[in-house]
Amino acid sequence: MNEKNLELFQQTLRASSVNCRILYQDETAFSHMDCQLRMHLYENYSYLDNFKNFTHLLKSGTMIRFLDDFEMYYFFLHIPEEYLEDYQLPYFSVGPFLESRPDDSHIQKNMFRCRIPDTLFNDVAEFYASIPVLENIAMFENFTRNLASGLFGQEYHVLYLPDTESSIYKHANMTLRLRQNPQLAMYRIEERYETERQMMSAISNGDYNRAHEYHQKFTTYYIQPRTDNLLRNFQNFQIILNTLCRKAAELGGVHPLYIDDISTKFAIAINEARSQRELQHIAGDMIHKYCILVKNYALKGYSQAVKDVISYIDFHYAEDLGLAFFADMLNLTKNYLSSLFKKETGLTLTDYIHQVRVRQAITLINSTSLPISTIATACGYNDINYFIRIFKKIFGISPKQYQKTILHSGR
Repeated sequence: MNEKNLELFQQTLRASSVNCRILYQDETAFSHMDCQLRMHLYENYSYLDNFKNFTHLLKSGTMIRFLDDFEMYYFFLHIPEEYLEDYQLPYFSVGPFLESRPDDSHIQKNMFRCRIPDTLFNDVAEFYASIPVLENIAMFENFTRNLASGLFGQEYHVLYLPDTESSIYKHANMTLRLRQNPQLAMYRIEERYETERQMMSAISNGDYNRAHEYHQKFTTYYIQPRTDNLLRNFQNFQIILNTLCRKAAELGGVHPLYIDDISTKFAIAINEARSQRELQHIAGDMIHKYCILVKNYALKGYSQAVKDVISYIDFHYAEDLGLAFFADMLNLTKNYLSSLFKKETGLTLTDYIHQVRVRQAITLINSTSLPISTIATACGYNDINYFIRIFKKIFGISPKQYQKTILHSGR
């Protein structure tokens, strides 16, 4: 049960788009503390040796706030043993993160201090572009400390480094050998595209939690602004996101008509947004709505014949539809089509048609004041009594009773 507290701690901090992890005894997680920056820059950098320089300070109830030579911040916390698995060390790493986005001159100054040649400027700049910015680090520090205290049952005090004792991630050591071709920019760009791919994959499967997690990570990557207008830049970023979501939903098997409808609504909302906060809300809503769209309308996994039937019903539900009609349309026998449809959807063709029609009826009842007889006709039922029987069979109440419930709840 205690291990759940550590998992919750990590998940909560990741919601702030910050890299964080528990360190393992096999040392596999150490290079991820700085997102593998030094691993790609140097041939002989030892994360473990440098981390050992201050592990004696990471005692029970201690949280270290550390600023490295690249002016990136980290938190390191000591985790009580009762919250750990056997293969885990009692050290938790949070970061790196920045206080502000460095400009070109600031990046060059940091490179000079760390003895990195100017030829690697694009690589280092690309790395900085992938690191999240937390404008109020003091608030994030208090949040992390209080969260750790609550989850791990002890008060944490903060130690601020570097000081004269500690030298983690220091580059004064002249024995560090720079790699001949670090390709740091290529690595970070590949990582960004992989994050984008994972986000799209999650959306195409209707997996909102995973899509949200990768979207949070995706937002940490800094994209060079196209204009000097801050709001316009945020709008451009959301337009890109809308395009990615649209493509993901298409990969998920959603019919283009549904995708076009939701995509158009979000495009209008993005264009009409008047603040960064409003655009951030639109982005979260976008991920959620596209995942719901995939869950409700995805045709992935169905045979082409069943896809054709479902798509036709969705857009022609008011017409006179039946097994004979679709068998003739697809040049298949009725028995074969009936068996295939039931096997793949779990419903008979007739039941599926009723579900689509009644779902549309619900939409009309919720959004209009049309008479029930008019709604029945609009949904493909010429016999009002038959419509009432089908509606009641699916929902347990009559259309009129449902309408009264809606009217009553709206008062």
